[in-house]
Amino acid sequence: MKAQQQLSPAILTKRTLDVDSADQAAQHPALFAQWQNGDLRPSAITLAFDPKARGGRDRMFSSTQFVGPWVDEACGTREPGVDRWEKGLFYPTWEQLCKLSALTETSLGILLNSPDTPNFLNGCSQVPTAFALRQVFHPLIVTATVNAHPHQAPLEDMTQALNQAIAAILQSIEDETDPLTLCLSELQTKPYLGEQDKS
Repeated sequence: MKAQQQLSPAILTKRTLDVDSADQAAQHPALFAQWQNGDLRPSAITLAFDPKARGGRDRMFSSTQFVGPWVDEACGTREPGVDRWEKGLFYPTWEQLCKLSALTETSLGILLNSPDTPNFLNGCSQVPTAFALRQVFHPLIVTATVNAHPHQAPLEDMTQALNQAIAAILQSIEDETDPLTLCLSELQTKPYLGEQDKS
């Protein structure tokens, strides 16, 4: 089987040049509303760039062609902007999401409708705080971004929202209601594969 030829950053970047985010919002009001509601998940961004999710695009063994500062620029941000989205630290603006969609050729519908089950991406940290941030964008982070639309939220506002989100996550870890604890508890209660119901 012939290996797929990788395109150059210059060619890939051209995909984002004619993106009209206002037109996208007008054509797809339901998807725009989903973005406003925070339906985008950080793991959906990672999988758009690297369907194998082999430890993140900064790893030497990643097979994806979406590596380097040009990716951030093509998505309308500066390095390490995209990495921050993947880690759930910042929420992309609508325009940035539209550019990401065009760059990766992943529809907005797929990005905004990823499964809501906990996602253990290969090579990613399973520290409870990092895991929680990567599962879903915290509402405070989403609100700070959406309230600034169509502009980028000031860094000060984003930092404040992130600090408040982390404080809330740390409290959920203490209460054992964080996503990682709940997920591991659920896995422990499930029967092993092949185990038969003896009732």
